[in-house]
Amino acid sequence: MDPKRTNDTGPSQIDLGELEDLYEHAPCGYLSLDPGGCIVRVNATFRAWIGHDADELLGRRFQSLLNIAGKIYYETHFAPLLRLQGSFYEVALDLVAKNGDRIPVLVNAVERRDDDGNAISIRITVFNATDRRRYESELLATRNALSQANQELHNLNEELRATNQRLDQKNDELHAFYDSLPVGIFRADPSGQIVEASRRFCALLGVDAAEDWLSALSREDRTTISSQWQRVIRTGDPFAARFHVGREDAPKRHIQMKAIPITNSVDLTSAIVGVAEDVTEETRAEAQKRQIDRDAIVRQLTGGFAHNLNGILTVITGNLELLEDNLADRPQLHPTLNSTFVVTERAAKLVNRLLLYSGYALARWDNLEIDPHLQAIARDQASRLAAPYLLTVDLRAAGVVVELGSDMLKETIEELIANAAAAMPEGGEIHLSTRLVVADDPQDPLEIVIAVSDQGTGMDDATLDKAREPFFTQREIGKGIGLGLSFVDGLARIAFGDLKLRSEVGKGTTVELHLPVPD
Repeated sequence: MDPKRTNDTGPSQIDLGELEDLYEHAPCGYLSLDPGGCIVRVNATFRAWIGHDADELLGRRFQSLLNIAGKIYYETHFAPLLRLQGSFYEVALDLVAKNGDRIPVLVNAVERRDDDGNAISIRITVFNATDRRRYESELLATRNALSQANQELHNLNEELRATNQRLDQKNDELHAFYDSLPVGIFRADPSGQIVEASRRFCALLGVDAAEDWLSALSREDRTTISSQWQRVIRTGDPFAARFHVGREDAPKRHIQMKAIPITNSVDLTSAIVGVAEDVTEETRAEAQKRQIDRDAIVRQLTGGFAHNLNGILTVITGNLELLEDNLADRPQLHPTLNSTFVVTERAAKLVNRLLLYSGYALARWDNLEIDPHLQAIARDQASRLAAPYLLTVDLRAAGVVVELGSDMLKETIEELIANAAAAMPEGGEIHLSTRLVVADDPQDPLEIVIAVSDQGTGMDDATLDKAREPFFTQREIGKGIGLGLSFVDGLARIAFGDLKLRSEVGKGTTVELHLPVPD
């Protein structure tokens, strides 16, 4: 007989009591879970943290006590890894107490298994990490503040170093520095005469000698910029200006020039230093934004106008239909009535174009096999063209189907053919063609190109730039309102395509409608 078990008050009973008290009131939380993750036992320490009684916790899934992020982490990482490796140590989670408080904790877990590897239970220890998290947060904040202070000190040192370098550089160092920069650098004397400049400065302004820079400016800019430069010399104020440079036979480039006076110890200007850079692309982007804003306003006004006009045309059409019924016994008025119907229908089509252009109406899409539709349109147009015009067709996209409204395609081709005829007052050949374009990148979609070409008067670059703007036209008053190409351009954009124009004065124009071919 074991002497330690001689009576009920022996050491074993005392040890078990102490162990039970240690379990219940340990400085950490203890939980036992069944294989499904439900709580079967929990100590008093954990219950005190969480604010729940034992009967509120028993049978409850452990992850239900976690915040949202903890629940997701438990399901996606904690439970699978515990099952895979049998244990998990120092996992940072956040418990949600009964009163809604968040309790940062560190969790250890071990899965007990039988001889066959089946889970028997899960034992979890939970350590309150509130102070640790607070310490980590304060440590991180301190480190960030120190890093920011070091960065500010570094920036200050860099500014001081750059200032000292600018003041102390010698002439030979300045030349090397000037020529290494992508912008043009220059230095002028107190009278405003440029005495040193980098090669980039001369290249940007297109001059051999930097002192001749004003001569490179366009005529309209030269007087204004010269006056501003003289004011800098007189007042010592900073200089900033944009101007055009470029020969008449070359595209103009936009140059931005900035300069500041450098003063000596007695506050007198000792030099003027500055930079010049090409801002052509930036200026073009600004112009494009202004154009986009302008187009949006035009579309809004056009849509409102077309919407009201559509209501008026509806009333006119209704009245014409009433007149048609009442004039059945007056055949002498039928031609007038019919011509009025035709004109009203044309006006309705024009209003529909305005509504499509402004976005007030949605386009109707069909799955069109392009070549047969174009062949039918070409036959119809060929019968309508006068004798001096010849419409030729070369369709090379057999079987290709695109998402496009048939009426929109018909109006587009008719518009392009009408434009081509207008560009050849004496007549000539109008060529309609299609072709497929295979992209270099296999991920880019296949394109079909619908092209209409003429041999007419052509357009110069200035006209070509404005050709697709709404209400821009070179036709005589009464023969067009300038919505043709803008309508075609809008069709290309809403069909996720593109409109491309090529033209040369005296040799003709080619309009290409590039449309993606669905997979």
